[in-house]
Amino acid sequence: MTNDNTRRFSWAACVALARPGNVAITALSVWVAGVISTVHWQEYSTRLTLAAVSAALVAAGGNAYNDYCDRDLDRLQKGHRPIPSGRISARAALLWSSFYFLVGILVALRLGTTGLSIAAWAGLLLILYSRYWKRQPLVGNVVVALVSALAFLYGGVAVFSVRASLWAATLAFFFHLGREIIKDLEDVAGDRAAGAQTLPLRFGMNTARIAAMTSYFFLLLALPLPYFVGHFRSEYLLVILCGVVPVLVIVMILSWQWSKPEQLHRLSLILKLDMIVGLFALYLGRPLW
Repeated sequence: MTNDNTRRFSWAACVALARPGNVAITALSVWVAGVISTVHWQEYSTRLTLAAVSAALVAAGGNAYNDYCDRDLDRLQKGHRPIPSGRISARAALLWSSFYFLVGILVALRLGTTGLSIAAWAGLLLILYSRYWKRQPLVGNVVVALVSALAFLYGGVAVFSVRASLWAATLAFFFHLGREIIKDLEDVAGDRAAGAQTLPLRFGMNTARIAAMTSYFFLLLALPLPYFVGHFRSEYLLVILCGVVPVLVIVMILSWQWSKPEQLHRLSLILKLDMIVGLFALYLGRPLW
């Protein structure tokens, strides 16, 4: 067997370690948050670009560190990932994680004290999540949802206006909280083997389903509010009603009917794609302040 620290270096593995799809969504979330927060966002396009790059790098660091912490579990459950597949050593993964975090924080220095604080807190929460909270019931789910919400506040801070981005952050929190719990349902076999105490393992599958459905129930209640209270335009409500609400309802129903890991993974992917629809709704229906 090849030792972890002697495996061949691979640039492709470094990219895979960052999870470019997730990183791209993070950057896009920051950008959309800035655009919807003020009609004068073009004046702050440089700051907004820096915020998107910074958030992407911090997210990449969190993803790489998560793979480093989960390397033993991934050998049992997700052998295709860079470390267990032998494409990169655990030590190299840790170094790349540190590099991503460091550069992300350095970029955030250009965004002032508030921007730097958000980037630093997001990075710290991601490290604590992977190191301590991921295998704890609900705590890890809440932390991921909170970091996802911070991406939208980051975009608002970049353009010196957080009014609209607060709405987006609230919606993102409930969306990601429900999705993270569904991912715990998907990973229950591997988590059990690793001795984790995630929500479904500690309190049962149905309790975890109820928790995910509760999060999505609050999300469904909150989704129209940016239009009725937050001055978003009718285009926002149209896309939400046609492209987000039906998906959430279907996911809520299927999460009770499906129990196989591959089925729950499908739900997770559907929700990830629906993030793009939600971002499109926010952009298309942005307030014209």
